[in-house]
Parts: sequence; structure tokens; C-alpha cells
Amino acid sequence: MKISPSGLVVLSAALVAGTLSLARDGKKRSGEVTLAADKLPWEDLAAKGVGVMVADVEGLHAKGAWHGFVKFPVASKSPVHAHSNALRLVVVSGTFRYGSDPDHEQPYGPGSYVFIPANLPHSNSQPDGAVVYVEQPGKYDNKPAGH
Repeated sequence: MKISPSGLVVLSAALVAGTLSLARDGKKRSGEVTLAADKLPWEDLAAKGVGVMVADVEGLHAKGAWHGFVKFPVASKSPVHAHSNALRLVVVSGTFRYGSDPDHEQPYGPGSYVFIPANLPHSNSQPDGAVVYVEQPGKYDNKPAGH
């Protein structure tokens, strides 16, 4: 099934809106979680680099399966590295550049989807900064290439 670029943006917006409806504030009905964007629990993502922030929505990125948001500052770059667990991400804002190495990165803007298999070496950079929604079936890590 092919999805048009405008359909992908609508799908991504629905995914993010649905995720935010699964968060943690306000009065809750059984199993309901809500979290307004200005209430995201941002913290440093030390494994990624200076200024990179993570906001876990469910689970804990440092302990196991999780999903949430990662915020990259303007001009941030990650050299070639890999993750022990696959990552699924949707670009919420900014530009997320991704590729096998810095010379082969392609730009992905809001609404774009990127799947990174476990242990696949890659690089990424965010020239204008970026916020991405991430789902990962295991603990987050960041292994430099060759390790």
C-alpha cells in the first residue's frame, strides 16, 4: 500500500496525537494516560550527546522497551553508530538527516518515518534541530561504529 506524502503527514500527526493521549496528566479513566506537550518530562540523553534530550512517554529508555520523544539541538551530529535494538521514529519537527554515514545522509522532515534495524551502522544530524517520536522494543544505547 502506498501512502501519499500528505497522507503520511496526517498519519504521523494522528500517531503523535494518539501518543500524547496516552500520557500522564489530568483526570484519568481506567488505563487512560494524557500528557500535554508542555508537560513532557525532558531529561538529558547523555548517551547521545550534549544538549540531546529525551522524554519517556511509556517505559524507561534506560531500562527496557519504551517510547517517547527525542529532541536534538540545532547543528547536532551523531557519527556512525548503532543501537542494540531497532528504532522506529517519526519526525515531529525540524529536519532529521539519516544515512549510512555523514556523506550519505538524506533529509527527513515532519511526518517522515525512519526504521533503523538493530545493529545497523548509521549516522544522523539535525542542522535545524529536530524532535522525533521514537519506539524501541528494548533499552536505548548508542554504540560507536566498530564496537
